Amino acid sequence: MLDLIVEHCQFLLNNFPEAQSSKSYLDSRLTQDSQNNWGFGYFPNLQNISALTDLIEEDQLIKEGLLNSWTIEDSLMPRKIVKDFFEDHPLILPQRDTYGKVVALIGRTLLDEKSQKEKKVIKYKNTSFKKGHYLFGLYENKKAILDKGYVYLVEGQLDVIKSSQIGLHNIVGLGSSSLTFYQLSVISRYTDNIFLLLDNDEAGQQGREQIIKKYGKLANICNFYLPEIYKDIDEYITCENIKIIRIWY
Repeated sequence: MLDLIVEHCQFLLNNFPEAQSSKSYLDSRLTQDSQNNWGFGYFPNLQNISALTDLIEEDQLIKEGLLNSWTIEDSLMPRKIVKDFFEDHPLILPQRDTYGKVVALIGRTLLDEKSQKEKKVIKYKNTSFKKGHYLFGLYENKKAILDKGYVYLVEGQLDVIKSSQIGLHNIVGLGSSSLTFYQLSVISRYTDNIFLLLDNDEAGQQGREQIIKKYGKLANICNFYLPEIYKDIDEYITCENIKIIRIWY
């Protein structure tokens, strides 16, 4: 069912007028091909949820936890309350397993940092799934990893997508600065040669140290660094206006 929801949300992203701010944000960062290939979509807020429920039954959204509905009793009559899981996170992206099945949806807020703090809204919000069992982009990039014989590990989804857009396909995202044993076992099906390309911050450095300490004897794990002025590979590619990359092959 999540696959169908993604399909409908993709349609809304490209056709629904209220999705324009989400579409403009994506257009400023990614090509249309990348948007299509990675399955970006628009999840309406509660005020506009009928745009989605016209395409898929509300009960299906409730079943997937994307809408929460309950009835309360007050002094006049029972009232139905509905809550939108992605109310402040309209831009969504599917998390797929190794075989391409959508196992979760990841939502991103478009609120600025000040508004996020005021409303206590986190930058990313995802539906329930075992994060430590999945690697973002593995389904899309596993052939390139096999062909190249090594893989780059990054933290974020956009790090993977932006890298793939410029031709660096042997790359996957952890979803954090840590690597679980389960994730390592999955990667090992494709290669034992791992380059850590985590964020240039304290959490990223701690992640590098912990990964090498825990798994250094189980795989060939090396650090790979960007210039310190860049937070991550997404920022590096954007700021340097890189269109194609070959050196890391």
